[in-house]
Amino acid sequence: MPSNFNTFKYAFLGTVLFVVTVIFAYQFLYAIPQKKCEAAGSWWSFRYRECARPMKIVDFPGMKPKGGATPAGAAPANAAATPAAASASAAASAPGHP
Repeated sequence: MPSNFNTFKYAFLGTVLFVVTVIFAYQFLYAIPQKKCEAAGSWWSFRYRECARPMKIVDFPGMKPKGGATPAGAAPANAAATPAAASASAAASAPGHP
């Protein structure tokens, strides 16, 4: 009666080689590119396997701010005014309104 040892040995070896191949393929197709993409400050898409750069709204055509750009830390001039002062100035600037 022939031994089944050789059959099991080759089946186990084939299974191990398949699993190792799948792990390496995952590393080279997904894990390594994801780390490179995120290190560059971009977004990684598992579904499409692509690295995307986030865009600001002002980067789209026709979406430039009107009236010039303000510095990032600067607040608009009327933002510091209190609500009472804002309502008083609005009432003063509306002619003919009681």
